[in-house]
Amino acid sequence: MKKKTWAVLCAIALTGCLISGGYILHYRQNQKHAEELYEEAKKTAEQSDKTDKETTPTPVEATETPVPTPTEVPVEIPIDFSSLQKENEDIYAWIKIDGTNVDYPVVQSSTDDTFYIHRGIDKEDLYAGAIYTEMQNAKDFSDPNTVLYGHNMKDGSMFATLHNFRDRDFFDQHREILIYTPEHILHYTIFAAYTYDDRHILNSFDFSDQKVFQNYLDEIYNIRSMDAYTLDKPKVTAKDKIITLSTCMGSNASSRYLVQGVLTETE
Repeated sequence: MKKKTWAVLCAIALTGCLISGGYILHYRQNQKHAEELYEEAKKTAEQSDKTDKETTPTPVEATETPVPTPTEVPVEIPIDFSSLQKENEDIYAWIKIDGTNVDYPVVQSSTDDTFYIHRGIDKEDLYAGAIYTEMQNAKDFSDPNTVLYGHNMKDGSMFATLHNFRDRDFFDQHREILIYTPEHILHYTIFAAYTYDDRHILNSFDFSDQKVFQNYLDEIYNIRSMDAYTLDKPKVTAKDKIITLSTCMGSNASSRYLVQGVLTETE
């Protein structure tokens, strides 16, 4: 009887080991696929040869004196959105933060806000998901508050390194978020980083109401906790446009870590 019981226990233990080993193997394979996927995206995003974009000026007849007309010099976008969008039309921006691993395309599904939670930019299943916004936000970052979501991955990818801002020195020394769109380069100055609850921000506040928006900003400036940092310069008001980067707090499922920047320059 004892031998039979021991054999059953051994079988259960072996099964558990196999399941655990299979999960670890699957996780590592998924992680490797995520690394390859986003490295490939960065290669695709590199701007193609500028000579391909040059055009031959139209010759002017000698009898005419051309009148110069002032033209706005187009900003040089270092992201090849045309190539990226051929692979996925949902890619509409790129986010980069120096000093972190944040250097990714930004996507937005036109049909399902949850689509990219666990799907990569190739639209295939991927635990790391993608950096994405929801349909409530316009793709031109014209809303008072644009919220971008990304997972807090153990390998430091996606939005995991936002947690670097929990260090005061890092927060003080890394102040800029760059957002590239097909038409513009948007410069955001980071003014706040703190732990928040897990409420859905866009559903909880009507940011189109300037009083609501201002009260929300006042709440941010009044947060008092060990890992909450805010800066009064620039002082953000309801007339400004901000972005909120949101990621998880590891084992604390009821909290989120937020890093927020205010738009200070548009190229």
